[in-house]
Amino acid sequence: MKPMELETIKKQIDDLKNKPQLTRKERRYLQKLENKLSGNKNPSKPLNDIKQVPTKILFITLAVIIIAGISWFISTRPNLPPIDLAGHIEENPSTHILDQEMTEPIQKHMLEHADGDDKKGQGAIVQYNCKKYSCEKDLISKLTSIVKKYPKNVYLAPGNYDGKIILTRLNKREILEKFDEKKVINFIENK
Repeated sequence: MKPMELETIKKQIDDLKNKPQLTRKERRYLQKLENKLSGNKNPSKPLNDIKQVPTKILFITLAVIIIAGISWFISTRPNLPPIDLAGHIEENPSTHILDQEMTEPIQKHMLEHADGDDKKGQGAIVQYNCKKYSCEKDLISKLTSIVKKYPKNVYLAPGNYDGKIILTRLNKREILEKFDEKKVINFIENK
């Protein structure tokens, strides 16, 4: 810095410091002049910004904790089939007894019809998960024989949900950890 420029900066600093009260703009300008005089390479970041580091670390830590908490909450929620109609599509499965998983939009459409066309209100979606759960050898055949008794509004499909056997109808769900013919039939018949 040239001696003439240095003297000008010092005079401006002295003038500002002799003022009884500085405005915010004047304080920032004074800080810039002092940084320029001291040789601070980054005048937009005064040295006293170091005090803000713990606050920034605290906010970052809190953000990480909140994101981790939300992720944990989502991961611990059970994965269950839908029981509402929101997002359904007007498409039917190829048959009432499927050997592949039924997509959720189709499940939702089937829930619309699972109340039954007849006045008995018979209908449901029966899903089983033999990938995550140990199933008896004849579980699928037992469920198939029950579903065949209700050809209009009962559907059977494998699922990838948290439950060995999950029965659903509109706004209602029941999870069975073992096969119980009476409970399956009562659910289908809405008893």
